[in-house]
Amino acid sequence: MKRIWRASLTLLLFALFGVGGLLLSLLALPFVCRRERGLAYVVFLWRISVWCWRVTGLAIADSGNCRPVSGCVMVANHPSLIDVVFLTVLFPNTFSIAKRSLCRNPFIGRIVRQVFLPDGEAFIERAKPLLAAGYNVLIFPEGTRSPMTGGMHPFKRGAAHLAIQSGAPIVPVTIRPTRRILGKGQPVWDMGKDTVFFRFGMGEPFLPDQGMPDSRHAARLLTERVRRALERGVFNQGTEVTNEQRGDAICE
Repeated sequence: MKRIWRASLTLLLFALFGVGGLLLSLLALPFVCRRERGLAYVVFLWRISVWCWRVTGLAIADSGNCRPVSGCVMVANHPSLIDVVFLTVLFPNTFSIAKRSLCRNPFIGRIVRQVFLPDGEAFIERAKPLLAAGYNVLIFPEGTRSPMTGGMHPFKRGAAHLAIQSGAPIVPVTIRPTRRILGKGQPVWDMGKDTVFFRFGMGEPFLPDQGMPDSRHAARLLTERVRRALERGVFNQGTEVTNEQRGDAICE
């Protein structure tokens, strides 16, 4: 019975999330000229969403050791469909790279086109002025949600190319849910019986080597460094965030 109740709540929240995104697209974004203003609207809507996940007991995001940063290329593993929602609320001055296919989504297509940065060759030129203005750019280097069997997919090199071209520091952010929910190929209603805690951890920022040319070889080396940084945070049991060490819950 508890599983059915949690599954029903999840479907309801996704329905409300879709309606909220549609209303935002129809009533607010058509009158927004600047991407930065659109981001503020999205953060407001997603704060409500994160609060709903928390008060229903479905999922709680623990901010861990995360702290404000600006002008950084943020990279994160991607275990869940709602990672970007939690991270955008946790780091409200952050734009995310999104799949171009989402531009055709009837509920969030305008949000992706107008607020986020669709992937592709042009995203670097769009992202560089945002980094220079003090905004962060969030990239999931796997390009899709992490495999349900564990580990991470091969990394794409977009984050490395962006860091090299912009000179912005890279900040690894790890996401460790206590149970996998909303994973790739996992039913939306598979929420289990207990609250899922998303524990976030921030690694030390690092810069590309000074004078590093933007080449395939340089991007490959930097991408390997990014992967090692995320693997340390995701799979090293010594970095587990305990209840005694935990930070504030997002939207507590």
